[in-house]
Amino acid sequence: MDIDPKLNWEAQGEYGAHEEAIVGDFYAGFGVRFSLEHRPTCYRRGPYCLLVEVAHGPDHVKWGCFDDADQPQRYYHKKANAIEEAQSIADVLVRDRIKYP
Repeated sequence: MDIDPKLNWEAQGEYGAHEEAIVGDFYAGFGVRFSLEHRPTCYRRGPYCLLVEVAHGPDHVKWGCFDDADQPQRYYHKKANAIEEAQSIADVLVRDRIKYP
């Protein structure tokens, strides 16, 4: 199984306030999507919101599960910190997915 954990962020929408990076083939039901959105009204928590979603495919549980206890949605004050955290999560998910196919 060859999965590249390197996240390539792509702007979504007209104004680029939303970015996505995908590991695997999320739309085919195999992978994880990282969504980063700038919400300028969330200054207490931080204006950058990172959402981690596992694709709903036949083997989605092999990527692990993200529920409220796992905090699939997190807030950051700096975009660079959100991107760094997303990459760290991607590295772990891919390493475990390859280790336990």
